[in-house]
Amino acid sequence: MKKKPFSLLNIIFLFIHIVVVILLLSSYLANFISPEKHAYIALCGLLYPYILAINIIFIFYWVLQLHTYFIISLIAILIGITFVPRLYQMKGVAAPTDSLETLKIMSYNTHIFGLYDSKIFVDSVFNYLEQEKPDVVCFQEYFQDKTHRHDKTLKKIIAANYNYLYLEGKYHQLGLATFSTYPIIQSGIIYLPESKANKAIFTDISYNKDTIRIYNIHFQSVSLDKADYRFTDKITGTDVIVKDKNTKKDVKRIFEKLKNGYAARSKQVKIIVEHIKKSPYPVIVCGDFNDIPWSYTYQQISNLLTDAFIESGKGFGYTFYLNKKLPIRIDYIFYDKKLFNSYDYTTDKLPFSDHYPVHTLLHKTTD
Repeated sequence: MKKKPFSLLNIIFLFIHIVVVILLLSSYLANFISPEKHAYIALCGLLYPYILAINIIFIFYWVLQLHTYFIISLIAILIGITFVPRLYQMKGVAAPTDSLETLKIMSYNTHIFGLYDSKIFVDSVFNYLEQEKPDVVCFQEYFQDKTHRHDKTLKKIIAANYNYLYLEGKYHQLGLATFSTYPIIQSGIIYLPESKANKAIFTDISYNKDTIRIYNIHFQSVSLDKADYRFTDKITGTDVIVKDKNTKKDVKRIFEKLKNGYAARSKQVKIIVEHIKKSPYPVIVCGDFNDIPWSYTYQQISNLLTDAFIESGKGFGYTFYLNKKLPIRIDYIFYDKKLFNSYDYTTDKLPFSDHYPVHTLLHKTTD
């Protein structure tokens, strides 16, 4: 079968094709190059799923055109094939037996239990936790005050007799909280640079003759405001004027926020990595990273530990919708594969927060 004539349209498509291949390769680099000096590379990582999809479309296009240019995208995708499992998992891994002794870990950004959102009810969160009964739950954006003693409620409904809370505020206390059904023998706080609000805590728990260190982390957010979200609504609609001065100003403002967020997290994750390396115990990391799985932040933790979603998750695993439209995975559970296997990693798509809770069962690989 002969190749179809190479038209002017194909020349244009070939140029676009080469551009998106370069962008795909750049998205791989986002995992390894610190965004402090190369923010544009980090942005390619943010767009990885869409750049990947466009490359797949080009493969089909060139195959239908009977041209071998499909090989360009095919090679580019194969170069970064190890990044694909971070996006989608075909089949979850269930625990082999009901009698298998496991440690159920949950991470949940509760959006301060809907304190400023009348559509969210804290009782719904507690009913969910009572049903799931995690052995250890790490909360980000945890809230309580003198009237709402959520620590007492959690102690009752999930038998979490041990906890470590790092909260700030005189009346409304906000921050990080880790609750455990196993004894906490030591705990502490890790101050993160570039932010007064974002921090990390660790708790050492006694579990089956072992001591395990659990990190509860909340990395720097992008901090988009209402004006930024209004602009993103315009982009996804038809009423944005590219050459308009206000549009250029909006784009610049959002890019600066993205850039600052990437830079802050790259510094913060270095602090966490050094702390993990010095841990005398096996480590589990839970948290809201405010970063996607093709980022420098994610890669630094992934170099040390195993992503539970990759090992036993199913589907896309999105935990947050940016501007309620763009699905992204920014909440994670990592663990030490030398000590544990992961089963039944789950993202529960619940409307009780702007984040979805994630949880997994960890089984000791050795006695």
